[in-house]
Amino acid sequence: MEYYELYEVLKSHFDSQKRYTEIRDLNVTIESIPFLSKASGLLYGSSNSECIRHHHQPEINEKAYLVYDQPSIDTKDFDIDCNKNFEYYILKRADVKTAKGSIIFFHGLNEKKWDKYLPWAYELAQRTHKAIILFPIAFHMNRADPIWSDRQHMTDIVNFRKERYPENTNYSFVNAAISSRLEAHPQRIFWSGLQTYSDMIEVIKDIKNNKINSISADASLDLFGYSIGSFLSMIIKMADPGGYFSQSRLFCFCGGMTIDRMFPISKYIMDAQSAIKVQSAFTELLISDFKTDKRLKHYQNEALHPQESWFKKMLRYNYFQKEREDRIRELQSQIKVYVLEQDHVAPPIEALNTLQGGYRDIDVEVEIKDFPFEYSHMVPFPLTHKNKKEVTTGFHEFIKSASDFYGQ
Repeated sequence: MEYYELYEVLKSHFDSQKRYTEIRDLNVTIESIPFLSKASGLLYGSSNSECIRHHHQPEINEKAYLVYDQPSIDTKDFDIDCNKNFEYYILKRADVKTAKGSIIFFHGLNEKKWDKYLPWAYELAQRTHKAIILFPIAFHMNRADPIWSDRQHMTDIVNFRKERYPENTNYSFVNAAISSRLEAHPQRIFWSGLQTYSDMIEVIKDIKNNKINSISADASLDLFGYSIGSFLSMIIKMADPGGYFSQSRLFCFCGGMTIDRMFPISKYIMDAQSAIKVQSAFTELLISDFKTDKRLKHYQNEALHPQESWFKKMLRYNYFQKEREDRIRELQSQIKVYVLEQDHVAPPIEALNTLQGGYRDIDVEVEIKDFPFEYSHMVPFPLTHKNKKEVTTGFHEFIKSASDFYGQ
C-alpha cells in the first residue's frame, strides 16, 4: 500500500468519531480516551492560579496580555472549555491485547487535525508492537477553539492584522489565531506547555494504576516529538518528572534544537510579526532574569522548580549552554534526531549545534536525510500520485530509523 493510500484508509476510520475502532485489514485499533485536565488552573483567567507545591500565588500582570478587541482571539485561556475537557487517542496493533510498551507522540505547532500523523503512528505501532499515545498539546488539535479554524472569522483577523501591521508577512486565516495569541502573550508557550506536561503525568499515573486497559501498568514509556513537539519532548526527557522517563528513548523528527534556532514563519505556522515578538520577548525575559514576569520567574527558579526550569535552558542557544549540554551528554544514548536537509523551519545544522554541542563532543545521533521528491517541514510526505513510490520509500526509511532506535 502506498503512503497516500494508507493515509486515506486511516483518516476515513479516524473521522468516524467512535470510541473504539478496529481495522482488521490493517491489524490496528484506534481508541479514544476522555480526559479532564487538572492543570487548567495554571491558565490566564483562572481565579486560583497559585503554585500548589509552594502555596505561592504571584500576581498576574493582566497588562501583559495584549487585547485586540476581537472576541474570537481575546478569550481568556481558562475559559476555553475544549482545552480542559477533551480526548486523546491510543493506536496499537489489533493482535496486541495489552501493550508492554508505549510511545507518547507529540505533534507540531498550530495543528488542528491528527490526519497526517496517522500513518506515522500506525507504522510505529506495527513495527515496535508498542501503543502509540496521540496526545494533543494544549490549545491544539481537539483542544483548540473551533472558531480558530473558521475561515470567515479568521479572515477578519487577517484583515485586522494587515491593517495593524502593514509590514507583516506570511499571514493567513490558518495561522491568524495562534499568531495573534502568541503575539498578545508569548509566555503562553510556557503555560500551555506546562499544562500539557502536567496532563501527560496524569496519563502516566493512569497507566501505572491500571486504568488504561490497552497498556500494561509496567509498560515502557518512550517519546516521539515532531517540530515543536520535539521541543516539549526534550524538556520532558531532561526534566524526567517522577523518574518516569529515566529509561525512555526520545526520537525527534524535524526538531531537537533550541526554540530560537527554529524559524516558524509560515502561512501554516505563524506570521512574521508574531514570530519576531515571541523571540524578542523571551530574549528580554532571559536577559532580565524574568523580572518583568514574577509568576514565570517563580516557575523558572531552579531551586523551587528544578524540572519546569529546563524550559528556560531550551529557549536560546547561547543561554545556559553548558547546563543544557551537560544534561544532553548524560542522555546521549537515549536521544536520536531525524532531520531533513531542505527543512527551513528546523534546519539540520541547528539540531547538530544543540544536540551534539558547539564542539561536537556529544554523541547524540543526528540523521540527516534528503528525499528525492519535493517536501517541506509542514509536509514531509506529500499525498501525491506523481512521486508515490519515492514518498512511500522515504516514509518507510524514516519509520525504520525510528522503530530500530526504539527497539535497541
